[in-house]
Amino acid sequence: MNKVSRTAILTFILVGFLFGVCLAEKKQYGLLHSRIGYDLEGEKRVVIRNNSKDFLTSNTQFYIYDEYQNVVYRDTFQLWGEKWGEYWWIADFSELKHTGEFTCSVRFADGKELQTKPFKLASNLLWDASWETVALEQLKHRVEFRKNNYKKHGPEHAEGGGWQDCGGYLRETNSHATMLIGLFDLMEYSADKINEGQMKELEEQAFIGLDYLAFCQDKAEELGKGKGAIIHEWPKHRNVITGDVAKGALCFARAAKLLKSSHPEKANEYLDRARHAFGFLDRNGPIHHCGGTDFHGTVQPNDGFNPVIHGAPEGFVRPIEWKTRDLVMMTWVAFELSDIVKVAEYAQKVMERQISKDEKEGKFYGHFKAYASASHSEKAWEHHHMGYDAGATFPHYIIPLLQMVQKFPDHPDISKWDKTIKDFAYGYFLPACSDNPFYLLPMGYYEGEGLLVFSGLWHGMNGAYGSAAALALELQKYTGDSRFEKIATGNLQWIAGLNSGVLEEDRYVSKSMIYGIGDEYIGSWTKIPGTICNGFESDAQFHVEKPKKETDCPHVFTDEGWITHSGGWLSAISRLDR
Repeated sequence: MNKVSRTAILTFILVGFLFGVCLAEKKQYGLLHSRIGYDLEGEKRVVIRNNSKDFLTSNTQFYIYDEYQNVVYRDTFQLWGEKWGEYWWIADFSELKHTGEFTCSVRFADGKELQTKPFKLASNLLWDASWETVALEQLKHRVEFRKNNYKKHGPEHAEGGGWQDCGGYLRETNSHATMLIGLFDLMEYSADKINEGQMKELEEQAFIGLDYLAFCQDKAEELGKGKGAIIHEWPKHRNVITGDVAKGALCFARAAKLLKSSHPEKANEYLDRARHAFGFLDRNGPIHHCGGTDFHGTVQPNDGFNPVIHGAPEGFVRPIEWKTRDLVMMTWVAFELSDIVKVAEYAQKVMERQISKDEKEGKFYGHFKAYASASHSEKAWEHHHMGYDAGATFPHYIIPLLQMVQKFPDHPDISKWDKTIKDFAYGYFLPACSDNPFYLLPMGYYEGEGLLVFSGLWHGMNGAYGSAAALALELQKYTGDSRFEKIATGNLQWIAGLNSGVLEEDRYVSKSMIYGIGDEYIGSWTKIPGTICNGFESDAQFHVEKPKKETDCPHVFTDEGWITHSGGWLSAISRLDR
């Protein structure tokens, strides 16, 4: 992301090295489980990692004990296979449907026994354990942090409202928009689980985020950047980025619908702002005069496009074209504005970039080219630095296409929309997420390297995993295929603690990556409860190396908290019980 001193960066590089190099010779093992717990209705797994295929035999059993030390479930570990220089075994106890506290034990032929710490099983457990802390308590703290920013950085850093969005002083519009989309998903999909007082608090936080976006939209017009434009961040980063404006337009449009009954005047204001933002991009987009400075205040020599992260071929010059992810967002905004002509127009541009079976990358197809004139595919997460790529999140988020098919069943393009969805779902999303033992959404396919998960990241991308879970739940609803539910659970549980673990002495220990939630969780810079940190990657935080298969592993843990990750989490858990 951005936002830190050189000392802090060096500190996190050193922290990363503590977790070991993936392919180094080692004997450490991990007995990995969720540190928040498991939803009773979903998939429930414990994972073992070791770099020797002989660590477990083919008939090694696991036992699930209840709190009274009764065996309530038993089965055999299944070898998933080799990934990231390690072997992974799965203990699947999804058939266990008892509420309570349990432990998982593995017994070896020599009599040695390993056991997890106790974990919980309950209905709607992830929702109950996290939503209020992530959505409300965290944001209240971030308002106070923002108000205090002037003490270190000057009063202008508190102007306009909003939340302190990360570990530093920034209030990026893209991160505010992602958090708002998470709040709106709660309000739309989980209203029956939120009481009147909580809903009022949600609306109050939504106004804080929305009015900061409105402030940045007004500043853009004052600065002569165009009516409807939105600057990236006030006061330091006054550039206009296409994705910021599109996501801001979406937030205004959704707010206009959700707040129409309770706050009609504000809803009308937001609708007007949505139309201006969409109209600005529809007339002028995409915007290419980005530029900006990095988090040290150094002026960037270019507009912030990093061909390494994109997996672009050597010598690639970024075309003056829309990013595919921005076209998807414009499709979504048009849908929320009920502009069916523009919905079809932007959806057509997205579909024209879909990779066909004849153009497969490895065995994968159905995902999308980065640009109309490019051969390489768009990656799940292109965010880094300040400028063109900042805020390039929302991975392959074809939510608007799914909504379009349901709302406009008689549209002449319905069969094309349906094919686009299913080719993506079965040609890329399902097989790509099934290519690792945790069902994680990969970073993307890189020519000559294959499908990579952690390599090429500026920092971890826990926000992408939340969004991937939300998308998977929508695809499960659309197709009726329960395999997408496994993807949703895997991506959420990675954040909840069922992940590759951090090295402590002789073993890898799984940790929740939501600060303050779970029996063991990893810290965040700000120590704000409900903060979701950046997560795992291959290289040092805020530093990009060329993506390579041999370095693709969860080598470095990064604990800066960014509200983009929380937005993705909320979008997913709001859909869990539908």
